[in-house]
Amino acid sequence: MRRTTWQSLVLTALVVGVLAYLVLAGLDGRGYLPIPVPLVSALGPAAVAVVLLYLGRGVRRLVRREATWVTPIGAARVVALAQASALVGAAFAGYFAAQLLLALGNLGAPLPQAQAWAAGLALLACLALIVVALVVEAWCRIPPEDDDGPDHPGPGQASAA
Repeated sequence: MRRTTWQSLVLTALVVGVLAYLVLAGLDGRGYLPIPVPLVSALGPAAVAVVLLYLGRGVRRLVRREATWVTPIGAARVVALAQASALVGAAFAGYFAAQLLLALGNLGAPLPQAQAWAAGLALLACLALIVVALVVEAWCRIPPEDDDGPDHPGPGQASAA
């Protein structure tokens, strides 16, 4: 499995953010009310980050060959969850950043002010999810085996037998 790159996360956040901003600004320009961002929107990404951190700690113990409840197939699933969480977190970060930018234009009214707080909090939760996902993905990396020790001659070396 390839590691998630920060470039793909930034690109995902930018593409989703620009598209969301264009759609939301178009709706706002036609007189529609903004799509509401409830204050509890931050709970979803935050909950996924906590669960992912818990699962990642189990995989980290497995990689270190310590006692754990995680199986190797479970570790592979945690890596897949971490990669998916990073990408989804980046997409939602772009969306909530677009919501925040639109709300910042009119903070004098109560509705845009509530939107800005909710979108800002959700944006922070998405950024935390991305960080946790990348950390868990790094924890799941298996170190290369050291086969070139004294018992195993490397390529081009003759054995002492």
